[in-house]
Amino acid sequence: MTSRVFRANEMSKVKLDSNETYISETYPTTMIRAIYVRNYSSLKEVLRRFDITPVQWRVLTNLQEFDGQNLNALAERSYTDRTNLSRAVSALEKAGLVKKNREITDQRNILVHLTEKGKKKFRTACPAVKKLDNESIKDFSPAEIATLMDFLNRLKESSYRTRRLDQLVRVESRI
Repeated sequence: MTSRVFRANEMSKVKLDSNETYISETYPTTMIRAIYVRNYSSLKEVLRRFDITPVQWRVLTNLQEFDGQNLNALAERSYTDRTNLSRAVSALEKAGLVKKNREITDQRNILVHLTEKGKKKFRTACPAVKKLDNESIKDFSPAEIATLMDFLNRLKESSYRTRRLDQLVRVESRI
């Protein structure tokens, strides 16, 4: 498979006309997906020796930063759906890496906390994950990384706006 380099001027030429060819590699989101798939596979291999999955890693990462999150917040911050998150949290709880407690002020709300064993697992795996992350950006200067992060954050914010607009359209269509 030949890889095409994305050119900004190609985006403006892409039309939704049925006579035009849709070339997915001209879209940044396709490139982001390709990077995600490769990174996920690499991360899975790195984490295998620590006996955790990438989703479980994201849970540990988020809890070490903001311990005591409810499942909805944890799913949002971990960029995963509730089903996969519930599976990950259950496996982590079974391994003694997290514990679940009911919130004092609202007993319906379940909070997830990192245990000492979970903190140790995070600290043990973190250097290997950082090495993988650094390897993927080693050819970029700090200024290029800052620019890339700015672009990615803007794209992320745009995707949230698009999702919210799509949800509003669906709701309005039912009224």
